[in-house]
Amino acid sequence: MEIRNILTVAYFVLAIYAFGGGVMSTLVYYKSWELVSAEDFSAVHTSVSSRILPYFLPFLVLLVLVNILLIWFHHPAISTWLIVLAAALHLFIVAVRITVFLPIHRQLDKAKSMELIDRLLKYDRYLGSGLPSSIKMIATIVMLYQVVSASSR
Repeated sequence: MEIRNILTVAYFVLAIYAFGGGVMSTLVYYKSWELVSAEDFSAVHTSVSSRILPYFLPFLVLLVLVNILLIWFHHPAISTWLIVLAAALHLFIVAVRITVFLPIHRQLDKAKSMELIDRLLKYDRYLGSGLPSSIKMIATIVMLYQVVSASSR
């Protein structure tokens, strides 16, 4: 199998995995914090975060690397501009997660704050799992369609 085919398949698998993880964090993980008491919140937040990160962060980093490699080694049926758009959105999302989300999570490790949780949910809806992720996922679906339709010719 050629490198471009391996990268293409890896990209699609990782993109679906990351999108699903982002949606789950928004709809399940963040929303459930409202139910945790202030006394237990710090321990719950630290425990859950330390268990989620190994299953999410390495794959997100790998996704960004594979997406960047796809710019040069992509399947010929995929539009280069879609790959560049997806890569730019991935880099934007990672930068936002590091610069905006991480400091909030560090504060939540110390104590429960509904203001911080609400802010995190708001930012996540708009930045993390919101519009950039949706555009990125639409670009990914179009790329997949391009590969499938080229393969069926």
